[in-house]
Amino acid sequence: MGTLYVTGVPAAHPDNITARALRHLAAAALILADQSQPVRELLAHHRIRTPVVACNEIDTLLATLDQADVCLLITGWSPAPSPSSVVAIRAAIDHGFPIVPIPGPALPLAALVVSGLPAGSFVYLGSPAGDRTAWRQLVSQVATELRTLVITTTPGALDRTLVELHAAWGERPLVVTAATDRGLETLWRGTLGQAPAALTAGRPCVLVTGGASEPAPPWAAERVRAKLAAYLEQGLGAKESSRQLAAESGWPRREIYRLAVELLQGEREGQEQDAGP
Repeated sequence: MGTLYVTGVPAAHPDNITARALRHLAAAALILADQSQPVRELLAHHRIRTPVVACNEIDTLLATLDQADVCLLITGWSPAPSPSSVVAIRAAIDHGFPIVPIPGPALPLAALVVSGLPAGSFVYLGSPAGDRTAWRQLVSQVATELRTLVITTTPGALDRTLVELHAAWGERPLVVTAATDRGLETLWRGTLGQAPAALTAGRPCVLVTGGASEPAPPWAAERVRAKLAAYLEQGLGAKESSRQLAAESGWPRREIYRLAVELLQGEREGQEQDAGP
């Protein structure tokens, strides 16, 4: 019985691969990969002659595992396996074959490290390739996310992606890195709104942005009541006062409106008592 080695391979320079991965690639009876051409170039660079088939060749995978080891390649372009890789891994698990990971370099993680932005906890959003409507919905959903955000872009999509992110998130720190023949190259450090149009190079890029700013704590009740009373004395109604104060105080607009109604009602009752019978 063979073993399925889930093997990380670099997305940039072929020498970024680990020595352990090279040993297993050379010793395996078969290699599974999503994209055969880049993999063949990687293997040729290291003079490895192991045959390569597509990840969806599940029957070939299982037949080979009955006799020998197989390497399933996970590209460093993403920290997560592709859908077809997940299917292959699941098939090997279901048939009782051992699964052993061979860690490799992940480009988004390397970009996060060199960005200088907080990396203790982050959110990887993937790539905007595919359904743009679903992508814009995702961007909108994470607009208030406080953690650092990491995005990969396909060649030619960088300019449009930057415009969409700036429109949804506003100004925040941005670091753009690209996969080149020399490895990982930092193209830009600044903010989303400042990124120049010259960054529209037709190459895969990783965008690392700061998370949303930490919201200020809500005002104390006494401060809200004092400010609300001042607005009402200026002639603003309960509706307008609550709208303005909600944006300033961090309080729910409905709660401020309730306080405004109470203040106005108390003021009217006081005036009626002063008027007397």
